Amino acid sequence: MPLSEIEFFDSLAPRWDADEVRSTPPRVRAILSRITIRSGMNVLDLGTGTGVLLPYFSEMVGPGGHITAVDFSEGMLAVAKDKFGSLQNVEFLRLDFEKDHIPGHYDLVMLYCVYPHLHSPAHTLRRLFKMNVKSGGVIVIAFPSSEKFINSIHRDRKAASDILPSAPMLAAMLHGWGFQANVVASSEDEYIIEVRLPEE
Repeated sequence: MPLSEIEFFDSLAPRWDADEVRSTPPRVRAILSRITIRSGMNVLDLGTGTGVLLPYFSEMVGPGGHITAVDFSEGMLAVAKDKFGSLQNVEFLRLDFEKDHIPGHYDLVMLYCVYPHLHSPAHTLRRLFKMNVKSGGVIVIAFPSSEKFINSIHRDRKAASDILPSAPMLAAMLHGWGFQANVVASSEDEYIIEVRLPEE
């Protein structure tokens, strides 16, 4: 019987950090330096996995800010909590953010290495803007590599349906869904798109 999506990520959790060679500290810092993150901000890290971004977010928003780290995999969250549970400005939530209610309102919603796994991306983004993103807030779609690298991994893991379009192509799709989308970076080492609601 095939593993469910949650069981799949639960099974990967113990060795995820050892296998994840792209999210090096210099590369993560470079990606986050391209995004507006200020002291006191509320950040929602969706699909936090083993929490690779959490120490950086914690430092950048400071004691006056807050990070909510969400994942549907209990295994992934267990690893994240073991590594970063002592961070005072980080809260962990286990839920399926495409289905479940997410408490709170946020200046920044981060989808880091997550977008290809969304089942209903247009609906999910609209719901996030309606329910969770503060006025003037932003959703960021980011990866520490190009779409070619991401897609090669998903093919190897038999997740061929989880294909990531190029950044310009995804930005065009987002425009078609009624969002503003700005390609911040599109290279071998960085894939970053900022998504906002159109200005009224």
